[in-house]
Amino acid sequence: MLSERPRDRALAERGVHPDVIELAAEDGKEKIGIDQVREAIRAAQFSPVESDRKVCLVPRAESLTVEAANGLLKTLEEPPRGMVFALLAEHAGDLLPTIVSRSRIVRVPPEEREARTERLTTSGYSDADAQWLSRIADRPGDLDGFLETRLEVPAARAAAAARTAAATIEDVISFAIGDDPVLRRESLTEIVARAVALDPALFTTGVAQLAAQERTTLFLFLQELLGAAFDLLRQAIAAADRGAPAAALGTDVLERTCLAVDRAHRALYAFAPTEGVLLSLLFAIGGVVHAE
Repeated sequence: MLSERPRDRALAERGVHPDVIELAAEDGKEKIGIDQVREAIRAAQFSPVESDRKVCLVPRAESLTVEAANGLLKTLEEPPRGMVFALLAEHAGDLLPTIVSRSRIVRVPPEEREARTERLTTSGYSDADAQWLSRIADRPGDLDGFLETRLEVPAARAAAAARTAAATIEDVISFAIGDDPVLRRESLTEIVARAVALDPALFTTGVAQLAAQERTTLFLFLQELLGAAFDLLRQAIAAADRGAPAAALGTDVLERTCLAVDRAHRALYAFAPTEGVLLSLLFAIGGVVHAE
């Protein structure tokens, strides 16, 4: 984000880079106030000193007061040339919807993924199976389930893929928001495939079924759909680099899916009509472009 130069990265990691503006609560306070935001915006107007760009880092963006968050809105809409704002929060729902709608959401994988993979390999899984399971263990209890009951991963994945391919759209949606992590991941992939095929049942019954869910369930669905698409995209790129045959879902489809899910997530936070957001999401995955 700042620069790929080792010197820039080293200075940033030490917290002494002149082009990094850190916006945090003052000592003894829990909130970031409007005066701090105004000072950061003022500093953002100056050109970078050493790097190609400047970065304003807000490590705990949820600590912005409402006034301070609103003070950032105009700058987020039209940031100064060469300026990037990075707002970190545990949950996007902790931020004002207006902030989220003006941002690109990037989900950072949990830092403990390597530790989870190690626990799985120690329990007897192969390295490849452990890595895949650690990537789909998104919810509390998923990892413990894999550790308590040894899973034959290739067979489980094949069975789940066959089950979802033969299922009605109602069942596919139920699997995709359900508790079985392997079936959930394969169902999310199936939804992308059916969107690409412009399956009428998905665009009617499926959208209505999703739109009837609670907002927390819908946000979780989008988060896990993005994770599944990004994981598949990474695998597809790696396979292409090895010269392996192209996957059923190509990189173009998966890139479209990642971007479409990001837009849908922000639209829902901005309280756009749920069914409209979902339809736009699925049409975008399917490659159908609508004029704005």
